[in-house]
Amino acid sequence: MSSKCLDADVLTRIKQQRSEAFLMKLIDLFLKDGPMRIQEAWDAGKAKDLKKVALSSHILRCLADNIGALSIRDLAAAAEIASSGKESSVYLSHILFDLDIAFAETRSCLLIARQGMSENH
Repeated sequence: MSSKCLDADVLTRIKQQRSEAFLMKLIDLFLKDGPMRIQEAWDAGKAKDLKKVALSSHILRCLADNIGALSIRDLAAAAEIASSGKESSVYLSHILFDLDIAFAETRSCLLIARQGMSENH
C-alpha cells in the first residue's frame, strides 16, 4: 500500500478495534459514496453552487478520514476551503480533477487491501 494513498495504521486500528467485517463495510461505503460525492462537487461547481461544492467536499473528506485515505482527505479539504471563499473556479476545477485521479489511485489501494483481507480467511 502506498503511504501517499492510504494510512495503513488507520486500517489496522479499525480492524483491531472493531472487526475486519466492519472495515470491509467502511471500504465498501467509501468506494460507493466517494464517486457520488466527487460528481456532486463537479456538478455543483459547474452550477456555481459553492455551498454544495463545500458540502460534498466536506462529506468526502470525512469519508476519507475515516478510512485513512490521505490524498482524498487532503484534496477534499482543499476543495472545501476553496469553495468557501472567493477562489477562482479554475483553482477549484484543478482540485476536483486531482480528486478524480486520487480517487482512482485510492480505489486501487483499497481493492488490494480488501483482497488481502479476504485471502486471510
